[in-house]
Amino acid sequence: MIRFSPGNPFALFTLAWSALLLAGCPGPTSPPTRFFLLASLEAKENAIPRTPEGLTVELEPVEIPQYLNRPEIVTRASGNRIKLERMNQWAGDFKEDLGRVSMENLSRLLHSDRVIILPNKSEHASQFRLATIINRFEPDEAGQVWLDARWNLFDGRGRLLVTRHSDITVRAEQPEEYESLTGAMSRALGQLNREMADAILAQSQADRTGARP
Repeated sequence: MIRFSPGNPFALFTLAWSALLLAGCPGPTSPPTRFFLLASLEAKENAIPRTPEGLTVELEPVEIPQYLNRPEIVTRASGNRIKLERMNQWAGDFKEDLGRVSMENLSRLLHSDRVIILPNKSEHASQFRLATIINRFEPDEAGQVWLDARWNLFDGRGRLLVTRHSDITVRAEQPEEYESLTGAMSRALGQLNREMADAILAQSQADRTGARP
């Protein structure tokens, strides 16, 4: 038996050598964390005619439930149980990403560069304001994305024009791949934004003709 004492140089050498060996032995490694962003609609998906003047639309910050306001991508495991995917996370703030992509989608769908997120202000007078509350927005374990949202459309003076409930489902092509799941979430958000754009254009047409949509 080797006694590790200040007077035993061989013991000190053995201890140092053992420490070097332990430091050089790689331990088990976990897979790297992957980061994702929601994607906006592609330009080719825009089928709504251009509005000649460019509508000015203000977007209130999107409201989401607390369980979604986290970096991990949330998966619905059952009716009242969720899973947090620690190895698959959002690259930015999920709530802010929802607003950013909605702004980009509506700008494309309305052919307008006057879509802004409050509290930013446009130099043009507001014509419409959108307020959105998302109650649910996540994939389940089968790869089905569920988006449940309530949204209100106001005119520039704050008068309520439209109140809607959108219940959207989109299936991921590859349910086991998070790139496919987040792509399906992007398509679901795009579908919601199309419904909003349709309502805005209908109201804009009604304002020009004096007819109710």
